[in-house]
Amino acid sequence: MAVASATSTGLRVRPFRTAVLVIALSISGWAQQATLPIQKHRAVKKHTGTIEYRNVSYGFRFTLPTSWKGCQVLWSEWQGSVLTTDGNLARVLHGPMLQIRYPKWTKENPREDMPIMIFTIAQWNEGPVVSAAPFDPAELARNGTYVFAVPPRWDYDFSEGYEEAERLLTSDSVYTFGPAR
Repeated sequence: MAVASATSTGLRVRPFRTAVLVIALSISGWAQQATLPIQKHRAVKKHTGTIEYRNVSYGFRFTLPTSWKGCQVLWSEWQGSVLTTDGNLARVLHGPMLQIRYPKWTKENPREDMPIMIFTIAQWNEGPVVSAAPFDPAELARNGTYVFAVPPRWDYDFSEGYEEAERLLTSDSVYTFGPAR
């Protein structure tokens, strides 16, 4: 920002116009970035050699390599706290969470599950605290109704297969569309 704080035209310095230009470019860039993920997800096609989990109720699909054929989708519920500005509990929020489980997972040989939390946009905007981690869930994708995110530290147990799960559970593998009403 210090570099853009003033421009020199001859011997005159015009800091205000440069600041306006920087702000205008920042807002313009932000607006383009805000719409890019949704457009990108709508344009992506299913790739050869992949399988797809599709959920029309929430309006998203998730692609996996064919080695995941027969995977299980387990549903549970996330819980989060919305805090006041002084750190007190304002309210508790709940929502659905799914876990995609490797098809050869067993009790004797468990593998890393891939969790996806589903928030309404209003819930997401409240910034619920969903774990003791010092950071929030990470957004994967969103449509007009829901935000899809991974919980903080979901892979910190370093279970068998966590490296593959990290490679697969990215914003590039989640595609959104309008949910069924």
